[in-house]
Amino acid sequence: MAYIRNILLLLITINIVIAQDNRPSVAVLDFDAKGIPAYEAETLTERLRSEIANTNAVRLTDRKLLEKILQEQGLQQSGCTTDECAAEVGQLLGAQFIISGSIGKLGNSFTIDAKMVSVTTGAAERAKTATYSGEISGLILEMEILAWEIVGLKAPQRLLLKRGDKLPESDDKVTLAVLDFEPRGISSLESQTLTDRFSTEINNTGKAILVDRNAMGEIMQEQGYTEAECSSEECAAEVGAMLGVQFMINGAIGKLGDTYTIDAKMFSVQTGAAEKTINTTYTGKVDGLITEIEILAWEIMNLKPPKSLLKKRKGGNTQVADVPRGKSRFGAMMRSMVVPGWGQLYSERKLVGWSILGGELALGALAFSAYSTYSTANSDLVAFNQQYNNATDPAQIADLRSKTLQAEADQISSNDQMTTMIYAVGGLWAINVVHAFLTGPKSDTASKKSGFDLVYHPEILQPQLRFSIALD
Repeated sequence: MAYIRNILLLLITINIVIAQDNRPSVAVLDFDAKGIPAYEAETLTERLRSEIANTNAVRLTDRKLLEKILQEQGLQQSGCTTDECAAEVGQLLGAQFIISGSIGKLGNSFTIDAKMVSVTTGAAERAKTATYSGEISGLILEMEILAWEIVGLKAPQRLLLKRGDKLPESDDKVTLAVLDFEPRGISSLESQTLTDRFSTEINNTGKAILVDRNAMGEIMQEQGYTEAECSSEECAAEVGAMLGVQFMINGAIGKLGDTYTIDAKMFSVQTGAAEKTINTTYTGKVDGLITEIEILAWEIMNLKPPKSLLKKRKGGNTQVADVPRGKSRFGAMMRSMVVPGWGQLYSERKLVGWSILGGELALGALAFSAYSTYSTANSDLVAFNQQYNNATDPAQIADLRSKTLQAEADQISSNDQMTTMIYAVGGLWAINVVHAFLTGPKSDTASKKSGFDLVYHPEILQPQLRFSIALD
């Protein structure tokens, strides 16, 4: 009895775990061998099973359980090739789908045909084929790619690059790979960290399709290369050709005292010619190199770095770069007079600009709401007053009098609210105009002329509005 109870508890536990897993359950039958030994087909099928498990898209049925059920039914995996047989086996296993197929050989070419059959309907949900020419060992990679495709997923880049597939090209994007920058005076870990940040920022530009670092590492390892050894342009071009990219980027990060240098080069894999060579020098703490290499990523793609990066750069004259030429305080003031907050947006003060515009809209909405309440109260006052004058019943007269007084009070209250909101709208508008002028951009010529300035007086510890006249 205890043995039976333990088995029941085990079965209940298994059912609970399965119920909590929402992934579809799939069983994989050994592929039928046509022109190749059966053991080779079994080996390739086992690689398919392993890669399907790596997709994490389905729940794979245990192979031993599959074999046990087939033996009980007097069947063999390779002999169960029809959709009806696959569906029957799937029902016995409790699986939702069955994957079966065949591997054949025609001359020097191999063919793989696979399909995933629904156990419920008996119909093929998905079918995939592949043709391969070469040594039979190359079928291992084809089976790994097929594992992703048969469950409805795109094969990862690392597998496609191993097969030699070209990266997808776009009209406005280039395909490239980035080798680890060579460390000169800094540690390899620091160099790798900065290279990773460089690659991330290259991807953020939206102008490049970047080869995954792991995929590039796997291919280089298969060819007997290491990134540390592959520092020459010839080696980088050879790796780029294997990756199927248009451009490669390599470089070096060096240290001279407290000064750091970054040199980067992007060259064409096809011609070996340099497309862009760029360098920068930085003095300061090593963590400042993060910003420098992010800026470098945009510049090597012939793009202007974002203002947020320029502001982060230490010691850079970013304030001048942030003020577009031709803008002035007067222009900011005039825009804020037309639309509250426009002048602040014009001066690149987006947070303040949107806050002022939002405040004006909110106050306007409150003013309109008070006006609606005022209109309703006024209509009620007129109606109740007319009914009051025409009423003859004492009780009705008292009730109408109370309603008339309440409507009058509501009218006065809503009128006061509406007046307050209108004053608030006007006050915020005036503050917005003054603020736009005081904080507006200064042109190069305007700084030499007369004008108002908001300054802080160090003795009285208060801000002051100062008017100055240029004497030169």
